[in-house]
Amino acid sequence: MKSLLALVLVISLIACVQKPTMRLNHAEITSITPTLPPSLEMAVVMDVTNPNSYDVAVRAVRGQVWMVDKYPLTVDFHAPPDGFWMAAGKTTQLRVLLLMPIGLALQIVQEALYTPQIAYRFIGKADVTGTRTFHVEQDDYSIDERGAMTREQLMAVIPNSLVPH
Repeated sequence: MKSLLALVLVISLIACVQKPTMRLNHAEITSITPTLPPSLEMAVVMDVTNPNSYDVAVRAVRGQVWMVDKYPLTVDFHAPPDGFWMAAGKTTQLRVLLLMPIGLALQIVQEALYTPQIAYRFIGKADVTGTRTFHVEQDDYSIDERGAMTREQLMAVIPNSLVPH
């Protein structure tokens, strides 16, 4: 009887899952790689709001961020072993590391001179866990999010020494 009750609870949790929302908070350069071609290692900080009445953990995120709908950047985020937990009904900051070739960064900066916003789209999959008690896991949860960063946000990330004057 207990296992049947638990199964019904798990099924109802999965059926009632509300998709967390993401909003770009900011991005920052963490380092410049000495590889060829050189790349900027960026930490993209997202505000993730969990509208569910239970905690949700992200275990992994894979996919691509398309800058201005034509420049792909690979995302391959792996959380700590227990996952990155987001409290129920709260907004949590999630830091995701990306590599952006310096040439691409300069190309996007150049395009940003003509528009106040730089559009991006993330298309990928996430592995998530619902509730700390039951650890209901779902892999390959589809994500397709659009957003924009301002020219000022982009310029704050790119080191002045790299921007052509």
